[in-house]
Amino acid sequence: MKRMISVALVCLAAVCVQAQSWQAKDKAPEKTKGWLDDFEAAKKEAAAFKQPIFAFFTGSDWCGWCMKLRSESLDTKVFEKFAADNLILLELDFPREKKISDKVKKQNAGLAAKYGISGYPTVFLLDADGKELGKTGYQAGGGEAYVKHVKELLDKAGVKTTDKPAAGKALSPFEKMKAEKAAKAAQPAEQSK
Repeated sequence: MKRMISVALVCLAAVCVQAQSWQAKDKAPEKTKGWLDDFEAAKKEAAAFKQPIFAFFTGSDWCGWCMKLRSESLDTKVFEKFAADNLILLELDFPREKKISDKVKKQNAGLAAKYGISGYPTVFLLDADGKELGKTGYQAGGGEAYVKHVKELLDKAGVKTTDKPAAGKALSPFEKMKAEKAAKAAQPAEQSK
């Protein structure tokens, strides 16, 4: 009897372990919030989420145009929202005072040589393999204008972007009513197709 109970417990433990391994395999990857500094990690996320890499070559603590691009466009809510929905952010920094690891310095120098960086800021839009989709730099006009510019570059490369509604934002009763009317109006048109 003790032997049967022992065998049953071992089998139960094996089933639990297998169930946990299935659960771990089925778990969807999570996108990094904010900026990465590892090109290989950015490529993996780009492949997993089917999103382009926004590779920002910058001199964060000495380049005036880099700081201007960052403050006027990249640090705005509109760009951050667009990036969260559509881009993998990669900062390739060449600071003078700020400390970065030797590994990151070597990686950044190699990527600057590979992509022919001759000035800062330079932004490359890349696919998951590191192939160039578009290239830009500083653009005046703030976050909305910069998002529009990046969308145009991606559209030219054949990459579709999405404008997802802000998470957690509740609709007003009027907005809810408008959305319901629009949905009802769209139903007959969809059914007749």
